[in-house]
Amino acid sequence: MVAETWGTVAEESRKATLRDWISAAAEAQQGRGMLWAPIALTFGIWGYFGLAEEPSWLFLVPFAALAAVLLWASRSRPALALLALAILGCLFAKAHVDMVSAPALRATTPPLLITGTIEDRSPSGRGRQVIVLRVEAIEGMAAAALPRRLRLTSSLKQGDAAIGARIAVKAVLAPLPTPVMPGGFDYGRQLWLNGIGGTGRLTGKIETLGLEPPLRLKLAVTLESLRQAIGARIRKTLDGVTAAIAEALITGERSAIPREVNQSFQISGLAHVLSISGLHMVLVAGGVFWTVRAALATIPVLALGWPIKKWAAGVALAAGFFYMLLAGSSVATQRSYIMIAVMFFAILVDRPAISVRNLALAAVIILALEPAAAIQASFQMSFMAVLGLTAFYEFWSDWRKARDQEVRQQRHWFIRLAQRLGVWLAAAIVTTIVAGAMSSIPAAYHFGRIAPYSLLANGLALPVISSIVMPMALAGFLLMPLGLEAPPLWLMGKGIELMIAISDWVAGLPSAAMVLPQQSPLSAMLMATGAAMLCLLRGPARLVGPLVVLAGLFLGSRLPMPDVLIDRTAATMAIVDQAGLLVPVPGRKGRFPVSKWLQANGEEAQPPEAAKRSGWNCDETRCTAQVRGKVVAYVQKEGGPLACQGIDILVANYPLRGACKTVPLRIDRFDVWKNGAHALWLHDDQPIITTARAEAGERPWVVIPERRKDKYKPFSPSPALSR
Repeated sequence: MVAETWGTVAEESRKATLRDWISAAAEAQQGRGMLWAPIALTFGIWGYFGLAEEPSWLFLVPFAALAAVLLWASRSRPALALLALAILGCLFAKAHVDMVSAPALRATTPPLLITGTIEDRSPSGRGRQVIVLRVEAIEGMAAAALPRRLRLTSSLKQGDAAIGARIAVKAVLAPLPTPVMPGGFDYGRQLWLNGIGGTGRLTGKIETLGLEPPLRLKLAVTLESLRQAIGARIRKTLDGVTAAIAEALITGERSAIPREVNQSFQISGLAHVLSISGLHMVLVAGGVFWTVRAALATIPVLALGWPIKKWAAGVALAAGFFYMLLAGSSVATQRSYIMIAVMFFAILVDRPAISVRNLALAAVIILALEPAAAIQASFQMSFMAVLGLTAFYEFWSDWRKARDQEVRQQRHWFIRLAQRLGVWLAAAIVTTIVAGAMSSIPAAYHFGRIAPYSLLANGLALPVISSIVMPMALAGFLLMPLGLEAPPLWLMGKGIELMIAISDWVAGLPSAAMVLPQQSPLSAMLMATGAAMLCLLRGPARLVGPLVVLAGLFLGSRLPMPDVLIDRTAATMAIVDQAGLLVPVPGRKGRFPVSKWLQANGEEAQPPEAAKRSGWNCDETRCTAQVRGKVVAYVQKEGGPLACQGIDILVANYPLRGACKTVPLRIDRFDVWKNGAHALWLHDDQPIITTARAEAGERPWVVIPERRKDKYKPFSPSPALSR
């Protein structure tokens, strides 16, 4: 009886302790609900883009009403506000898709005459260029069915028309690309969300119809001329790779950077340096802010009687805006500017500049204006990195206050100096670790790669970038009107050379290029959520974050690879052998999809190397392989007798029509044309087949193809999705 009584008391004591812990954890989160707003919006946007079918507004209107009710009732219940924001995220994404929706091509075409205005152009290396054309007319196509924009590739020999020029040209057009494997990255969706309805290749010379740009492109034309002038000035002082990187950092033009340099920076973990993002915006706008404030501080009348800090913040805002325009106003650059603009605006209204609250506000603005950012790697990586840094800054500020008090109590100046230097060095190392660890979560999911030595590379290169490269870039730009840019650009070049040397050295270290198997969305979501909890929660509840990260690591961190993969054009295919290695069909075709399959399988091998593995037996007419007791055959050449006996799965890169009807499973050119890339699992008697088009669902950006006709008919979305 006594034992039972003591057991009951102990159980109630444990419950009381748990209640007290939960109550204390909840109390520590008071006033921090707004910090979770961008995460709630992100979950709603993810939910929208994860749907298998496009929802109608008739279905979503009740949810909009529910969100309004939840917001009204959330004054004392922050959890209801977050649920309402998740619903709003879904609605924002739906509205954004409706606004950008436009007709898209759904069949290849013969060479057609196209007229339009060049909205953007960029060199793509080896004497080629990519043109984004605002379409006015396409031969044989109704005006109401025209794609809004086309992405066309051409040789520079075919003409080098400028942005804003109205041109006429013949081109072979094609629908937007589909994923290289079911569930893979959908580049076609990304193009569609940017208003591009098809791709193409120029077959004739560009004929310029007019050089007077429309009003909406006059600023773009002016900025392009400025970029070209700046690039010419840079190339007069610097040359080769150094000039290419300097031009990329100042104007955003990256096409001249050699492939091997890009690869080196990617392996070392310094690839973020080559694309203008938050780091560059902070260094440029922050450098302007510091310089202006320091200059004004030398004038006592202004320093003592006027808000020079706010003046400097205003100048920095304008400088950052101009830098964004000069760098091409890419989506990533716009996001970076919004984030730093919120920081400087906080200074203007006498609020702390660096805080998690400011980051949350900037992220909410970005997601409200462009909900599709939530599914893109650049936003996820930058948000996670800055979230980690701002959370660390909050912790660091609290710790430093107490530490500075101890430092001030030291008697000898040398001890104070040594302690401050040690603290500064520790902060630099920790911030690099934090930013790298946080951004590696989305990077691993989207790119299947991590840079194990990125801490070393960034620790060595960032001081060079922040103290030499970017300050000299800013000084060189400001001195260009005076013709005095050569000295700072020369110093910038020396910094770039050192940066390249660091990247090449780190990239050459053992196991510097680490490829990861394709990660499951659930795993990535859990790890990102756990990392956010670690940064945003206060008190003992923060310890839940690492547990959620561990759950993401162990609960399906790797997606199982199929036994057979078939390219979206049937130009190649591959099997997975008993050792789990990918074995593509021997040959030179389809190297791009094979490289992506190898990456998804977590292999560092190149396609030619993988094709040398044993598994396929080839003769003049076909290649065969044994996979889980099934005989798989691949045929590339149409015509002649085709031996079908003993084949369980037959894949052909041409229409089989009535051939080999006795084969249990046949997949030919028509099948992949209609459904995209195929993946087969052969665990059971009946193979499980998934296709890229089935995985994508019935969404506005998913184009159902049609056969090529003399009278080309483009795909047009439903009236509810049309503008």
